[in-house]
Amino acid sequence: MSNSKALILGILLLVPILIFIFIGSFGEHHYTLKRYFPQVDAKGEVVRDEKGDTLFNQVPEFRLTSQLGQPVSQADLDDNIYVADFFFATCPDICKAMSSQLVRVQEAFRDEPMVKIASFTVNPEYDTPEVLKEYGERYGADTNKWYFLTGDREEIYTLAQKGFYLPVMQVEGQQDFIHSEKFMLVDRDRYVRGIYDGTDAEDVDRLILEIKVLLDEYSKSK
Repeated sequence: MSNSKALILGILLLVPILIFIFIGSFGEHHYTLKRYFPQVDAKGEVVRDEKGDTLFNQVPEFRLTSQLGQPVSQADLDDNIYVADFFFATCPDICKAMSSQLVRVQEAFRDEPMVKIASFTVNPEYDTPEVLKEYGERYGADTNKWYFLTGDREEIYTLAQKGFYLPVMQVEGQQDFIHSEKFMLVDRDRYVRGIYDGTDAEDVDRLILEIKVLLDEYSKSK
C-alpha cells in the first residue's frame, strides 16, 4: 500500500473517533445564566470563598401582603423561580406596559407551578390588597402564580434598593413615584440571574427563554 493511500485510510478511520469526541465534549447544552450583584467588602473588593469563587448577594427576607390579603414572604417563594418588578396601580403609562408584558410571562408558564411573579407596589398607602386585587383582575392575574404585594413602605423601598439594587422614591410634593422598569429573574436559591427591560417585548422574550434555561438546569440536577 502506498504512503498516500495509507494516509487517506488513517484519516478515514480517525474521522468517526473525532466526531465521537466532539459530541461527547460539546454535544450537550452547557449554557447557564450568570449571577448578579457580587458581595464586596469594606474596601470595595469582591468577596470570594476558599476556592476563589465569587460570592453573590441573595434577595433578603421580606414579609408582605398579597392582593388576597394573605401574607407572602421570600420563604414562600423559595424553591421557585420568580420574576420581580416594582410598580403602582395608578401609574399612568410605564406600569401598564410592564404588566402587559408580565401577562406574556404568566401565559408562557401557566402550567409550570415552579414559575411565579411578584409585583411590589411602591405606593403601599394607596395600593391596599383590595386595590391590587382589582388591578390584577384587569390583567387576568392567576392569584396562585402572580402576587401583587403591599405592606410597610420602608420594607418595600429597602427591598428595592438593597435587595434588587433598583431606584425607587416618591417625588416630593407630587403623587408620583420614581421606580425602575426592570424585571428581575430570581432563582430558587434567591440569586438574581437576569435583568430585563419590562417595556421591551424582545427583552421579555429573552426573559422567557432564560426561565426555560433555568428550568432545564434544575430538571437535569434532580
